[in-house]
Formats: sequence, C-alpha cells, structure tokens
Amino acid sequence: MPAYRQNDTVRPVTSVRLHWRYRRGMLALREIMIWIIQAVLFGIGIGFAGLTAHLAGPLLATAFAIDELIPTAIVFFAVTAGLGWIGNRFWPEEWLFNPLL
Repeated sequence: MPAYRQNDTVRPVTSVRLHWRYRRGMLALREIMIWIIQAVLFGIGIGFAGLTAHLAGPLLATAFAIDELIPTAIVFFAVTAGLGWIGNRFWPEEWLFNPLL
C-alpha cells in the first residue's frame, strides 16, 4: 500500500461524500450569493425604471397636458413590468439548479 494511503495525506478521487458541515456551509454560501445577485439585479432594475420614468414622465405630461405624476408612474410600472417579463423569459426558475452557482 502506498504511503499516502496509509496516513491519509491525499484524499482519493472517488465519489466519497463531503463532510456534512462543509456541505451545509457551501449550501448556505450558495443561498447568500443567490440573494446578493437577486438584490443587485433588483436594484439595477428599479434604478433603470426610475431613471426612465424621471426622463420620460415629464415629456409625456407636457405632451398630454396632464399632471406629471400620472405618466411618470405609468412609465415606471411599464418599464418594471417589461424588465420582469424579460427576466422571466430569459432567466427562468431552472437557474436555481445551475451547477455554476
């Protein structure tokens, strides 16, 4: 028997399961990373929708001669709905099972 097998200095490359503490820690880290990614994407989406509403809302209000709040809210919700649709279309629920995350 080789020396590295006698004192376990090198672990064999087999289908041996990881230690449960390591596995639990890595799953927790994965969950934390998923939450961070979702929070960053949510912030980017809300920022983009807010900027679009801030820029387009007053233009629409002037064009239709109505209060500025109404078209700003409409543009904001339209942009967020569009981003939500795009996110659902191109990043479906199966992304949770992506082995890279």
